[in-house]
Amino acid sequence: MADKNQYRYLTKTGLKSLINGLMKDRVVYGAVKKDGFPAFGRITRFEDLELSQTPTHLSAKEFFFPQRECLLKFDIPTGAHEPVVASQGQAVIGLHPCDIHALNLMDKVFAHGTSDANYLTRRADTVIIGAECFPDEYCFCSSVETMNANAGFDIFLHEIKSGFLTHTGTDAGRHLLGKLTKTVKASASRIKELDRLKKKKEGAFKTRLNAPAKDLPGIYAQSSDSPVWGKIGAICYGCGSCNNVCPTCCCFDVKDEVGANLKDGLRVRVWDGCTLEDFAKVAGGHNFRKTRAERLRHRFNRKFRYLTDKFNALFCVGCGRCSRACLVKINIAQVTNELIAESTITKNR
Repeated sequence: MADKNQYRYLTKTGLKSLINGLMKDRVVYGAVKKDGFPAFGRITRFEDLELSQTPTHLSAKEFFFPQRECLLKFDIPTGAHEPVVASQGQAVIGLHPCDIHALNLMDKVFAHGTSDANYLTRRADTVIIGAECFPDEYCFCSSVETMNANAGFDIFLHEIKSGFLTHTGTDAGRHLLGKLTKTVKASASRIKELDRLKKKKEGAFKTRLNAPAKDLPGIYAQSSDSPVWGKIGAICYGCGSCNNVCPTCCCFDVKDEVGANLKDGLRVRVWDGCTLEDFAKVAGGHNFRKTRAERLRHRFNRKFRYLTDKFNALFCVGCGRCSRACLVKINIAQVTNELIAESTITKNR
C-alpha cells in the first residue's frame, strides 16, 4: 500500500483531463459497459469510461497477449522470413489490484528464459492505470494476498465521494499526472475516508479460502487422488471458458497459415487451454490427460502449485472469473476448500 504522504487528490474533472490527454497520442482502453455488464473496451471519449468496482467478466490480458497474433511472415519459394512485432502506444485504465498482480505474473512468464519480444514490447508501450474495487460473491483476493497492489502500475485511483486519491508507481506515472492534469496533496480527512473504505472492503468478502496462501501448494501436492477431481470432472463441459477468462492463463498454439497462392504465409499464435481435449494430445492420437477430471486437476495445480517454485507466487489471483464463467458452476474457491478439508496439513494443526 502507498505511504499516506504519497496520496494526491484528483477531482473528477481532473481525471477527465488525464484521460483526454492520454487519448491524444495513445489508444486508450478502459472499463466500459457492454450489454449492461462491466468489460474492457476502446475508449474514444471520457464519457465511455465506467470505473466499475466489480470485476469485468474478461480480463485485460488481450491487450498484451492477443487472442490471435502474427509472429512471422514467410515466403516459401525463397525461404525469406520476417519477424512481426506489432505494438502501439496504449493505455489501459481500470485494472483492479488482482489484475495488476496477474499482469506482474504474465511479465515474469514472458520474460523467463528466451524473452517474448511481442508481449514485452507491447507491455513496455502501455500505461497502466489501476482502480480500487469491491468484492462480489466470487472474489477471494484477500485469501491469496492480492487485495492490494504495490507495483505493476503507473497510476492508481482510489475513488472517494468528491473525486479520487491517487498514488503513482513509476516515474512515467508521476510525469503523466504532472503533465496532463492537476493534483493537490491529499487532506487528512480524505485519507481517513479512504481508510474507512478499505476496512469496509476487507470485511465484505463472502468467499474465503480456509487455509493461508503459503499452505496451498502443499495442500494441492497431496490432492492427486482426491475424489473432488472425479466429481467436478463428471460435470465439466470441457469448454475452456475458465482458460479464456483467467488473467494468468497464457498457453498458446502456433500455426502456419499458407496463402491461396501457396507461396507466402503467416505464422500465428492463438490462445489454447489445458481444459480442452486436444491440448495434451500428441502424435498418434495419444492423450496423456484423457479425462476432464485429469485436465481440471492439471489446471488447478497450475494455479496453486506447479509454478510456485519457478516464480515464487500463486498463479490464482482470486478474481473469481472462472467461477463466474463456468456453465456448470464449478467454483475454484469451493474446490480448494474441499481439498483443504481433506489435507493432513490442516488436520494436523
